[in-house]
Amino acid sequence: MCSVAASRLVELSNLRLNFSSLVVLHCLIIGLSLLAGSQQALASPANVPTHIYSPQNHEPILIGTNMLYLEDASNALSINDILQSENRWQAIEKSAPNYGFTPSSYWFYFYIDSQSATNEKVYVELPIPFLDSVHLYLVKQGRVEQHVHVGDRFEFSQRPINHQNFVMPLVLEPGPNQVMLRVDTKGTVEAPLTVWSPEQFTYATSNDRLLQGMWMGVIIIMIIYNLFLFSLLRDRSYLYYVLFAMSYLMFQVSLKGYGFTFLWPEQVHWNSYAISVFIAASNFFAALMVLSFLDFKKHSPAAYRFMKGLSFVCGALLLLTFVTPYAWSVRFNSGMTAVSCLISLSSGYWSWYRGNANARYFCFAWTAAFGGVGFLVAAKFGVLPATFWTNNAGELGILLLVALLSFALANRFDTEKELRIKAQANALEHEKQARQSQDALLRNRAEANKRLEQKVTERTENLEQALQKLETVNEKLAIMSTTDALTGLPNRGHFETCLQKEFKRAIRNQRSLSVILCDIDHFKTVNDTYGHKAGDECLQAIANLFNKRLSRSGDISARYGGEEFIILLPETSLEQAREVATDLCKQIREMPFIFASKVIPISASFGVSTLNTTGIFNSDQLVTQADVALYEAKNTGRNRVVCWDPSSDGPEKQDTQTST
Repeated sequence: MCSVAASRLVELSNLRLNFSSLVVLHCLIIGLSLLAGSQQALASPANVPTHIYSPQNHEPILIGTNMLYLEDASNALSINDILQSENRWQAIEKSAPNYGFTPSSYWFYFYIDSQSATNEKVYVELPIPFLDSVHLYLVKQGRVEQHVHVGDRFEFSQRPINHQNFVMPLVLEPGPNQVMLRVDTKGTVEAPLTVWSPEQFTYATSNDRLLQGMWMGVIIIMIIYNLFLFSLLRDRSYLYYVLFAMSYLMFQVSLKGYGFTFLWPEQVHWNSYAISVFIAASNFFAALMVLSFLDFKKHSPAAYRFMKGLSFVCGALLLLTFVTPYAWSVRFNSGMTAVSCLISLSSGYWSWYRGNANARYFCFAWTAAFGGVGFLVAAKFGVLPATFWTNNAGELGILLLVALLSFALANRFDTEKELRIKAQANALEHEKQARQSQDALLRNRAEANKRLEQKVTERTENLEQALQKLETVNEKLAIMSTTDALTGLPNRGHFETCLQKEFKRAIRNQRSLSVILCDIDHFKTVNDTYGHKAGDECLQAIANLFNKRLSRSGDISARYGGEEFIILLPETSLEQAREVATDLCKQIREMPFIFASKVIPISASFGVSTLNTTGIFNSDQLVTQADVALYEAKNTGRNRVVCWDPSSDGPEKQDTQTST
């Protein structure tokens, strides 16, 4: 009993056409059919293929190529034109009524001879759910007795029979029944007609839907399983696999008409290009899956760039699917499917050849898909007999593809897991050795720390002593760099630094600032007469005098060079500076300078300049004016003080009688 039922199920399933595989979607042409005929156009029914219908025969009538056809290149012939004129009907010489992409309409014509004594209701099934317009006519004595118009341009609710395929009911009268079919579509023309009794059709439909449901259920289980793995592992290969499987599943749902039947029965516009969209999506995610699974980025940068470019092209075609006509987009995407499938298979074998062990399961998967599609195509073109296995070879191949790809992903995960386990074991062994080494290191470190602390203490003490010595030396160097070695007064460089600061402060605060330049009179004579030692002691005596006389904290006296001295007096007016210079001039003149038991007379000349008395713009100008006043003092008799006169913009002219 079970074997009989199984045999019956296989037999009925062989009657259904399969359009399921990814490559079949792109490479097989989804057809349109046109059935036309006229009793007036033909001499007798004997010239037209006739099919016998008997209620006692429980087998469906497979029309196949047993009908005539007529190509309407103008798309203008109506049923009345066909009936009222002679037409050149032709026999179908192909292995299947398939005419590919064509702008023409096609008419098909055959007879059904009913052996019943009463009217019999039958279903004429056209299992191509994506034909734009299909007209079925039952003609009696040159008149149209019945007319059924279906197509995917209408909402699903307008179909006479609630079925994913185009199922058109007819009532056959006893005797010959003239049947004509017209197909007009933007896609491909294919008309594999089958005539069913209602009971036969219901039984076959339930079995067909059971098989399709089982197939889709397996695909959905694989999708859910791998989606769960992706949520755990976060490996993009699983995500691309899930998206590829979902895209192909939706393509199959659309191709079989289940989408229009159950998911979007009122979305006629979307249904017109759903197949092309899901073809393009399958190509796109398949390319991404290959790119990620075979890990070309790591193993072959050149192959990685090539596959990345291919995925970009597939993504662009996916976007263009929404704006290009279906007839063109399905051709582009079908061609891209053939290219991408061949590239995917070639890439898998190439990666396997290069030593990627995980690629072998990938190759098995795509080879199974190609094999299934090859058997299906061979059956469609009559190379192989149309059996249950050949008609469903495409779906079986894709089922193997999805299953083996899932197994390949799982195997890759297991391989990576084993590598991680080995790596963890090696890491644990290394950690054990590292701990032993660490214990020994800690002991050595403790001993080394003790020795180091002792050395650090010793070095710290030595360093502190060295720092103290260095600080003392630095202080001495600082003093030496700013002090004249002979007189102990600040040197010229230090004086000029102080002058710059005091000059800016005086300008900013609008305070006075005076400079006194002093030169010892006839100092060369002292050196030449008494020797350089006498000259040195003379300079030291005058430096000591300046230190005693200048008691304010801001006043600075420095050796300016040779026998010249310079004095900086902040916040000091010209008159106050003159008094200081006059007092110093007097004290030098009256100072008893004794060298080698001899009293040597000494005198000095002074030049004075003050900031607030003239338009001075820089400190050098202030010193220059004092220098000019000094030379005026030396030229007018020496041993005197001369100030810069702001009224004459020059030194004061003094008589020798008024000198100090």
